[in-house]
Amino acid sequence: MKTSHKYQLHIIKVLLALVGAALALTQLVRADETCSSPYLARIDGQEEFVYVWSLGVEGLGDGADKLVTVDVKPDSPDYGKVISSVSVDGRNEAHHAGFTDDRRQLWCAALETSRVFIFDVHTDPAKPKLTKTIDNFAETTGGAIGPHGAYALPGRVLIPCLSNATDKGGRTALVEYSNGGNYIATHWLPTKDVARGAANAELADGYGYDARVLPRKNALLTSSFTGWNNYTTDFGKMTADPEAMKHF
Repeated sequence: MKTSHKYQLHIIKVLLALVGAALALTQLVRADETCSSPYLARIDGQEEFVYVWSLGVEGLGDGADKLVTVDVKPDSPDYGKVISSVSVDGRNEAHHAGFTDDRRQLWCAALETSRVFIFDVHTDPAKPKLTKTIDNFAETTGGAIGPHGAYALPGRVLIPCLSNATDKGGRTALVEYSNGGNYIATHWLPTKDVARGAANAELADGYGYDARVLPRKNALLTSSFTGWNNYTTDFGKMTADPEAMKHF
């Protein structure tokens, strides 16, 4: 089928408009950290360091998980290079990390051992220092395990979890700690049997994954995944197990 010249020009105009809109959105996205907590202290300009919470590999170096610091100052002679590496105790299935609201600390979560490693990134941002390890997470929180990450709230840290210590399935909780690393509260996610005041609880399964706050709506949103039994199993083996695939 032939396309008229007029129609071709119309298509080109539409495509140009879409490209322009995409570029505008790109500029908006670059203008702020849209995926971060709204309670984080805002930073402007060029960031100087990138912190990489990395998995340890058996037989590679000391084999331990590490917080690695990369210099990203464009005019630095060390630009793009690793300038610091801090090992923690063992391999813990390092996952996500997050700042406290004042950006003075970086909390690094471990899915398998349920440890949380707290680093001071304020005193010397180029050389983070491990200041505290939360290694009694399950006992302190009443059985929540699988801390997925750390999300800044005013004066405290919200830790969305993936599992529980009882059956290591998907039912789990949101946990609050103070910026000082002291336990505050555990909020178990609702299920259809234990709604905890939730509306439409017949759809609730108590599973968790991540969380985000939307202050203007006075809302906290959560997502869900699967429990410890599944996420610590070889992925190919898990997906081939019909029973395991029911628990998502």
